[in-house]
Amino acid sequence: MSVVIGLVFLFILVGGSLRSAEAGCQNTLMNHMKNMWLCAVISYAVALTGFSIFLALSSKTPWPTLDDVRHMPWWAPFGGLLGGAAVMGMIAVARHVGVATFSALVIVGEMVVAVIMDHFGLMGFEERSASFPRLVACGLITLAIYLMADEPAGDEPRVSVT
Repeated sequence: MSVVIGLVFLFILVGGSLRSAEAGCQNTLMNHMKNMWLCAVISYAVALTGFSIFLALSSKTPWPTLDDVRHMPWWAPFGGLLGGAAVMGMIAVARHVGVATFSALVIVGEMVVAVIMDHFGLMGFEERSASFPRLVACGLITLAIYLMADEPAGDEPRVSVT
């Protein structure tokens, strides 16, 4: 594996680890705001402010042409809204299942959709076959979630997830 690929993997791992910290931030914000919609608005307002600052500071980054925007698929700008739905799920339910189980379930959902997207080359990605090893990996991740979700928190009675 090249150094560049190693750095890309490290970047992805750090990004993934920040998702767990994000769940903690969202949970704490929800504890204080008491309203999941307000919590989401505050969270995205902070993100918009931060990204706006980075945009202003990145003067060397090219801007799209009008032609670029015209030829963009209609669904392309909805990534933030989809991410917002994921954040709403985090705000609403992570506290009830714990951040590890929540994150693991998110990963299974991501893996299943990602394998389908790769297999069919959807949304601008190159086709990558849903090979036997990839399907086994998805199964193993699902098994890991079962093991994680079957562990009760604190003194809660043990509840089977099957």
